[in-house]
Amino acid sequence: MATSQSKKSKTENNSLEILKEMNFDDVPLELAMDIFMRLPLKSVARCLLLSKFWTGVIRSRDFITSFQVRYSSMMQPRLLVAFIDFDIQRNCEFWHFFSLSTSSSTSYLSSVTCPFPESVYHSHYVNGLINLRYGLDKCVANPSTGTFIAIPRVETSSTVAHSFFGYDPVNDEYKLLVLCMKDRILQLSSEHQVVTLGDKNKVWRMIDYKTPHGPVLNSVCIDGVLYYLAFTADNLSRLSLMRFDLGSETLDLFTSVSADFPTAFLYLSTLISYKGKVALATTRWTDLEVWVLDQQAETLGWMKESFSIKIGMKWKHYDLGDIRGTTHRGELILAPRCYYNEFYVFLYNPDTNRLRGIKVNLHGDYKFKHRETKAIFGLCREC
Repeated sequence: MATSQSKKSKTENNSLEILKEMNFDDVPLELAMDIFMRLPLKSVARCLLLSKFWTGVIRSRDFITSFQVRYSSMMQPRLLVAFIDFDIQRNCEFWHFFSLSTSSSTSYLSSVTCPFPESVYHSHYVNGLINLRYGLDKCVANPSTGTFIAIPRVETSSTVAHSFFGYDPVNDEYKLLVLCMKDRILQLSSEHQVVTLGDKNKVWRMIDYKTPHGPVLNSVCIDGVLYYLAFTADNLSRLSLMRFDLGSETLDLFTSVSADFPTAFLYLSTLISYKGKVALATTRWTDLEVWVLDQQAETLGWMKESFSIKIGMKWKHYDLGDIRGTTHRGELILAPRCYYNEFYVFLYNPDTNRLRGIKVNLHGDYKFKHRETKAIFGLCREC
C-alpha cells in the first residue's frame, strides 16, 4: 500500500513539474481544462500556483461544478446514517455512525460520545466531517474514525452562538462560521467569526458584516459557498438567504426567499443542493415542493417544482419522513427523523417519479433500537 501511494504521489508531482516547465499560458483553454479535470483534487489545488489567470479558471464556479460531477460519477453512492441515543443517567449523547449503500449494505463506522453535557441542538455534515452543537463550545467529529478535532472556544461576551460548517474544495479547507447573538431572546447576530480547521494558530477571525439577522438552523455548502436562512429587515419579517464565501470569507445577504414560500413549514424544510443549485425543500406526506434558486438568470428568482409520489403497496404503511438532502445522482433523500423498529431510507427520482426504499440493516443489539432515537443523514466522503 505504501509503495502504491508513493508511486501515485510521484506521478502527480511529475505531472505538475511538466506543467510548470511548459509555457502553460499558451495552452488552449479547452485542453488545459481537460488536463485539470483528470488530476486529483490535491494536484488541482497545487495548480493554483501556475499563474493568476489559471487560478481564476480553477476557482470558477463552472470548473468546480464540472470537476465535482466528474469525480462523484466515478464513486459508488453511499449515505452516512447517524442514530443519536441520549443517556439520561450520564446526561450525554451517543452518536452511532453507519455507511449505507444503495444496495442496502450497511457498514458500521464508529460510535462517539458527545462531550457536551446538554443535548446537541443541531449538526452539519460536510464532506466527511460533522459539526456538533451550536453553542460557544465547538466540536467536529470524523464519523469514519470516531475521533474529534479540537476547536478553540469562541472568544465573545455573548452567551449564545449559532454555527455553520462548510468545506472549500479549491483550498481543501474546512471552516466554521459562528454567529454570536446579541440577546438570548431576540436571537439577533452581533458578531460574526470564522476559524479554519487544521490552522496551527487556531485563531478565530472577525468577519466584517455589521447587519444583525436571526439565523435559522439550516444550511448547505455548494462549491465552497455556505448558504443559510435568516430573518432580516427591521422587524425580522423577511426570510432571506445568506451567503458566506469560504475562500474570501465574505458574508452577505444574498437574496430574499420567495414570498410564496409557506413559512409555516419552515422548520420542517431543508436547504439542499438540487442539481447543483441552492434549493429549499418541503414535504407534506407524499407531496414534495422544491423551491430552486436560479442564479443563472439576469434577476435572481425562485422556481417551484412540485412532485406527488405514487406510493405502491410495498411502501404504503411506511413513513417516508422528510427530505434530508440529495444524492450526487439528483435523487431526493427522504427518511423519518427517528428510528423505529424497522428503518428505511427512501430515494426519490424527480425526473422519473420513481421511489425506492433502502433498509438500514443493523447487526447488533444497540440500545437505541428499542426506543425512538434521532436520525441524521449525509453523503459519505467516498461518494
